[in-house]
Amino acid sequence: MRFQVLKGMRDFYPQEMSVRNHIFRGWREVSLRNGFVEYDSPILESLDLYRAKSGDEIVEQLFHLTDRGGRELALRPEMTPTLARMINARAGGLGRPIKWFCMPRLCLA
Repeated sequence: MRFQVLKGMRDFYPQEMSVRNHIFRGWREVSLRNGFVEYDSPILESLDLYRAKSGDEIVEQLFHLTDRGGRELALRPEMTPTLARMINARAGGLGRPIKWFCMPRLCLA
């Protein structure tokens, strides 16, 4: 039996990973030098977060699942809703302007 990377996904072999890391290092250095701070978040989000942003039709466009606790979850395809959720959770305590950056792993199919 021969297994292949899943459709829409990509492997990064060492040479490609080296190039990617070089680019990401530069991105991080420039961002930090210009006053941005790095953030990240879990790769799973509540499916309701995407429903609130885009309506029920988004459900069929996302990789989603129901966990053992009955929560509907989605693999994040982008960071905008996650970023909005994070800022909203601490909105009163965040200084302005908010200068955050991330280099997320996303589910892009």
